[in-house]
Amino acid sequence: MSVNLYFVRHGQSVANLQDFFYNDEDAPLTPLGREQARETGRRLKELGVHFDVVYCSTYERARETCRLALIEMGLKEEDVIIDRRLEERKFDGLVGKTASEEHYRELFDYYSNRAVIDGVEPIIDLEMRAQDFLDYIRQQYDGKNVLAFSHGHFLVAVFAIVYGRPESGDYNEIRLLNNGEILEVTI
Repeated sequence: MSVNLYFVRHGQSVANLQDFFYNDEDAPLTPLGREQARETGRRLKELGVHFDVVYCSTYERARETCRLALIEMGLKEEDVIIDRRLEERKFDGLVGKTASEEHYRELFDYYSNRAVIDGVEPIIDLEMRAQDFLDYIRQQYDGKNVLAFSHGHFLVAVFAIVYGRPESGDYNEIRLLNNGEILEVTI
């Protein structure tokens, strides 16, 4: 059998509007982000899928997106499982700094050591975390529908695992989901 997994990227957050790396674990949604979260909930409800379980990142913007979407869906927030594996890629070494386009692109090259130099979570570690989550979901929820609220770069890693990493190793070749967008995968 398989698992139908519906990932949601959080709505627009205050951190998304910054042009520098921001310590964004507690960044709230903007008014637009709250509306995106509600709209995502309406789209999920329209799918008519019964979700057997809901997972969410620990970050505030994902939790707020989850909370608002579930209200639109008529589901209870207290049943949500909070999971650190769904967190965004860690950019700790660059907090408060900006990066040129070239530098930023290098941070998303699977074969580059730029992330390690800058104190950023290496893509291989991000992929391992995403793979661990996917393996767990596959083992625990065979034949079920799972909903998970997460982050853009985490979902790029999921996409690379499920559909294959670009041969070049350049994660920039994988489209970053829009805020509030849904990614459906079967594993």
